[in-house]
Amino acid sequence: MNPPSPSKSTIMIIDDEHKNLEYLKQLLDQFGFEILMAPDGHQAFAILEATLPDIILLDVLMPEIDGFEVCRRLKANPHTKDIPVILMTDLSESVNKVTGLELGAADYITKPFQDEEVLTRIKTHFVMRQLQEQLKQTRKSLRDSAGIKDLELEKSYEHLKQEMAEQKRMEKIFKQAQKMEAISTLSRGIAHDFNNILSIIIGYGELAALEKLPEDSTIGPCLEKINSAAFRARELVQNLLTFCRETEQEKTRIKIAPIIKYVLNYLKSSLPATIEIKIDIQEETGTVLADPSLIHQMILNFCQNASQAMTDTGGTLYVALRQIFLGPEKVTEYPNLVSGSFVSILIQDTGPGMVPEIVDRIFDPYFTTKEPGEGKGLGMSVAHGIVTSHGGTILVESNLNKGSSFEILLPSKQTKRSSSDPTSGSKLPTGQGTVLFVDDEESLVDFGTIVLKKAGYLVQGYTSPLEALDIIKTSSEKFDLVITDHIMPKLHGMELAQKILEIRKDLPILLCTGTKSDELVEHAKAIGIVKVIQKPVPMKTLINTINNILTAD
Repeated sequence: MNPPSPSKSTIMIIDDEHKNLEYLKQLLDQFGFEILMAPDGHQAFAILEATLPDIILLDVLMPEIDGFEVCRRLKANPHTKDIPVILMTDLSESVNKVTGLELGAADYITKPFQDEEVLTRIKTHFVMRQLQEQLKQTRKSLRDSAGIKDLELEKSYEHLKQEMAEQKRMEKIFKQAQKMEAISTLSRGIAHDFNNILSIIIGYGELAALEKLPEDSTIGPCLEKINSAAFRARELVQNLLTFCRETEQEKTRIKIAPIIKYVLNYLKSSLPATIEIKIDIQEETGTVLADPSLIHQMILNFCQNASQAMTDTGGTLYVALRQIFLGPEKVTEYPNLVSGSFVSILIQDTGPGMVPEIVDRIFDPYFTTKEPGEGKGLGMSVAHGIVTSHGGTILVESNLNKGSSFEILLPSKQTKRSSSDPTSGSKLPTGQGTVLFVDDEESLVDFGTIVLKKAGYLVQGYTSPLEALDIIKTSSEKFDLVITDHIMPKLHGMELAQKILEIRKDLPILLCTGTKSDELVEHAKAIGIVKVIQKPVPMKTLINTINNILTAD
C-alpha cells in the first residue's frame, strides 16, 4: 500500500448497515469531506490499497471480520497505523472499550448517533492529527538543522531556538486538546449519573410530601428545602451539559439568572480580594430565546472587563437582573428596540471610568486601552455582537473616577410564577393501564414502580433492556405503555424502542433522557417514540404525561 496523499480531508466509514452509512455520509457531506464507504472489512482493505483517509469510522459488530480485528490489522500495517480509528458501537461495557483502545483505537462514538458527538469527536481528532503532523515536520526540521556545516552554525542558532520553541508550543497545544476532550467526556458522564441521582432525590421527596403530616410538623418545610436544592442542582447540570458542547447550539427559551450565578461563581476564585461582588437578582424574570453558551460568553466578557478595570484600585462589581416593560414612549430611549417586555442585565464597576472618546469606541474590534500583551480588544466587540444577534441592545454610562455601567436588554417572554414546593397542589393524579418500566438504575425502577402503582397503574420494572425485550416478545399485548431510559448498557433506549415497535407497532413508548436536544427528539419521532421527557421528571408531570398518552385519540 503506497497511495498518493488525498487532496482534501477524507473520512472512511466502515459499517455493515446501509442506513448508518447513508446517515453519516449525509451528515458529513455538508462539511465538504470526501467520503469513502465500505460495508465490511474486506472491501475496506481493498479501498485502502488505492486511497488513505485522514480518519476511519469503524463499526464494531460486523459479520466475518469484526471491528476489533479490522482495527488490529490497520494498526499492524505501517501505511495505516497512524490513521486515527474511531470505533462506532452500542456496546458500553468498559471491557469492550478497553479492548478497542488496547488495539490502538483513538476513540469511541456511541450508537444511536448524536450529530454533536459525531462532529465534535471527528473535529477533535482532525485537530490532533494536524498537530501531530506539525510536530513531525518540526522534528524533521530540527534534525536537518543539526546536520548543517560548522560555518553556518552561528547563523542557524537563532532559527534553531525558534524551531525548538515552536515544538514545545505545539506539544503544549496538543496536550491541552487531549485534556479538554477528556474533561468534556467526563462532564457528560458525570451529568448523566447526577441526573439519575437527582431523579431519586426529587421523586422520593415528592412522594413523602403526599403523606398527611401534623400541622406543627417541620417535615413539610424540610422537604421544600430539599426539593428546592435539588432543582437548583438540576439547573447546574444543564449548565454543565450546555458549556461542555463545542458546536453551536440552537436558540431555546432559557432563564438568565442561573447563567449569571454560574459566571460569578466562576469569577470569584480568580478575582483579587480587593474586588467585592454584589448581586441583586430578581428571580422571577421572563425567559429569553437565546443560545445559552453565547449568553454565558457575553456575561463573562462584560464581568471580566469590569473586574479588570478595578485590578489596581479594587472596588465593587455589581450585577443586577430584573424584568422591565418599555412602553411606546420609554422605548425611544433605547436604540433599535420596539415596545415590549425585556430582561435587563446591569453590570457596574467602581473603576476609573472612561472619557467619552473611549466610550464611543469601546465596541470597535481590536480597540483596547490595555497594555500590549494584556488583551486583543475583541472581548467587548464579541459581546456586542452576541447581544445584537439576540435582538437586544446595550446602554453604556461612564465618567472619570466614577466607574462604568453597562445595561444589556434582551427581548423576553414573561413567565407565570411557579413553585417548587413539593407539598403544594392537588393529590397525586391517577390512571389505569399496564406499564413496562425500563431503567438500568435500580433505584429509579423501584421508585417508578412505587409511584405508578400508587397512581393506579400495574407495573413491571426491569433494569435490563434485554430482559424487557424478552417480555415484549412473549407477551406484548398485556402492556399499554413502555417507559424506557435513553442511555443503558447493551441496548440503548432508542434501539429498544425500535425493536419493540417491530414486534408491536401500536405500543406507545415514552423515552426519558438526561440530555434532551432537538436532534434527539427528531430522531425519536422518526423511530416512532410518542414522547421524550428530560430527567429528573417531577412525579406529577410523569403521571400526567402517561395519562395524556393513554387517553389520546
